[in-house]
Amino acid sequence: MVVSEFRKDVRRSLWWSCSLPLVRPMKFEDDYTSYWGLRALPFDNVPDPRFYVPCVQHDAAHRWLNYGIQARKGILLLTGDIGCGKTLLSRRLIVGLSPAQYDVALVANPALSPSELLDEVLAQFGLGLVQSKAARLQMLNERLQLNEQRGVSSVLVVDEAQAIESLNGFEELRLLTNFQLNDRYLLTVVLIGQPELRGLVADIPQLNQRIAVRTHLGPFTSEETTAYIAARMEAVTDRTDVFTKEAIASIFEQSRGIGRVINALCDQCLFAGAIEQVTQIDDRLVQRIGPLTNTPTPVEKSTAKDPKEIGSYQEVISKYASGRQ
Repeated sequence: MVVSEFRKDVRRSLWWSCSLPLVRPMKFEDDYTSYWGLRALPFDNVPDPRFYVPCVQHDAAHRWLNYGIQARKGILLLTGDIGCGKTLLSRRLIVGLSPAQYDVALVANPALSPSELLDEVLAQFGLGLVQSKAARLQMLNERLQLNEQRGVSSVLVVDEAQAIESLNGFEELRLLTNFQLNDRYLLTVVLIGQPELRGLVADIPQLNQRIAVRTHLGPFTSEETTAYIAARMEAVTDRTDVFTKEAIASIFEQSRGIGRVINALCDQCLFAGAIEQVTQIDDRLVQRIGPLTNTPTPVEKSTAKDPKEIGSYQEVISKYASGRQ
């Protein structure tokens, strides 16, 4: 299945290594990796599991979600502030689920009508589409029953769940948890989304009552920001002195601990530092770059998309495995 192919790609990438190149002036055709002696770009804003950095709140959320999946709970809920690592955590969760024990489907863009959402669920489980809803549900039930007979747990991960178009879309997902035996669910649904998802769920009592695990991600603390930057740099270089302590303190202050902003600020500082041929990123450089990085951009409201525009799971996930968009 495409999920197993994703796992293999990511696990192979974990073993990449090469010798540390010498720092040299940056040429126009180079990116800054050559200048700083990096094996890869450490602060790309893509959910690459290679760059997952453990911290108290992320590890706690990961443990709760793992517990819910292993115990075959009905519905799990992960919310988090924008840019705080929800998608990266979900990708790490998927990679950690053995394909011999788990059949996992990921709906990466649920901004669909209820009917299209059900079609997307079936597609991500590798099932063909049929015309009647009854036939679709029967096909899915047979898959879940077959997994149960094989000793395999079925898991559906829905990312950006706050974008689900209507209450009927949430109701479709809730009804999928009606596939169950006397003592356990045949399908565990993991809903991941922005903080407003909690309010959407709370407004649907029959769904809210089935949430077995609730966990939330917030911004990094100052200490977590320091550890985060250090860990991502350690993944691509043996150098430990690229960012000064004062620079990291300034990055935390300007980013307010939001991971996506930290990534953007660090990335631009490394690029600017290479152009200026500095030996370290200090707080003065961060303060010059920070206002450009933190310029607010308009937030677009999620809209429904044609399933053909979303692409296959393999097409979506290949970006995560390669670490590029």
